[in-house]
Amino acid sequence: MLANSKLIFRCSDLLKLNHLKKSFRYASTHRVVGTFGETTQILPEDKKFVVLPPNGPNSSDSKPLVVLFGWAGASVKNLSKYGEVYRNYGCPTIEYILPTRFIFRHSEQAFQAVEGVFTELEKNKNRKTIIHCLSDTGVLTFQGLTIAAEMKDKTFHPSGIVWDSCLGPRPNVTLPRMIILTAINWLSRMRDGMTLAEAVRSSATDFRDLGWKNFIRRLQGLETKISCMNDVWAGYWARDLKTNIPELIIYSKTDLYIPYKHIEDMMLPNRQKNASSLDVCRFDKSDHVAHLLKHKDVYIKHIHQLVDKVEKS
Repeated sequence: MLANSKLIFRCSDLLKLNHLKKSFRYASTHRVVGTFGETTQILPEDKKFVVLPPNGPNSSDSKPLVVLFGWAGASVKNLSKYGEVYRNYGCPTIEYILPTRFIFRHSEQAFQAVEGVFTELEKNKNRKTIIHCLSDTGVLTFQGLTIAAEMKDKTFHPSGIVWDSCLGPRPNVTLPRMIILTAINWLSRMRDGMTLAEAVRSSATDFRDLGWKNFIRRLQGLETKISCMNDVWAGYWARDLKTNIPELIIYSKTDLYIPYKHIEDMMLPNRQKNASSLDVCRFDKSDHVAHLLKHKDVYIKHIHQLVDKVEKS
């Protein structure tokens, strides 16, 4: 009798443990470890985003809410031009640009910077949502959004995704490339509001840790060391993301940052497998995040087609 009661006790404990596991099944395992030693303080300005209503008479509650994640160094004005494509078609938008220091160096903390966007989405959780990622920084921000949700024991499931000038390979460091990247980071940090001295000092530190030290690692046959969430490069996270929703990939044969062969050989097959439908928009000639500028009519046509698919899904 005593043995049976012990067995019953153990079974009930097991049931409780299983219940607890189910209760916390969405909790993220991601931890901030300080890839390069230090972590960064999350400032109020890091979390700033813009919410804009639709333009014109086409708006209705059935139109999806669109979240646009900008590229490194983008301005609010730059990103708003993309948002206008959706607003003119009746969709409200949320627009957010991840500050530059979260790219490569403090990427593991991107979820903290974007948690306010998730809170805003929770207010509209009954509305379908499209995520529009511009460049790999947009993908990194999207990854951070999903982790921000998991940190609150929730999940975020968009109804459609636009991969625009993104899904590039994991960065490999060469000194010439790092010099260019350091210059871009310096300009971006000036745009983020840093003083000249702060931007120079921050960019010099990046060149040392991300450039020179990774160059030495490459000579040793080691992988480039960058900050990632869940130890996964954002591009690989997006490659393997299982969504079963409509998606659109926009890229160009002349994009210097995102090799089109990488998109066609590595990314398209995986997205075709993991999305319910995948539309592909390839341009023969347009620069990185410049497809709207160079091919406005075709670009807008593809965006509207995706919005229609999401609205009808």
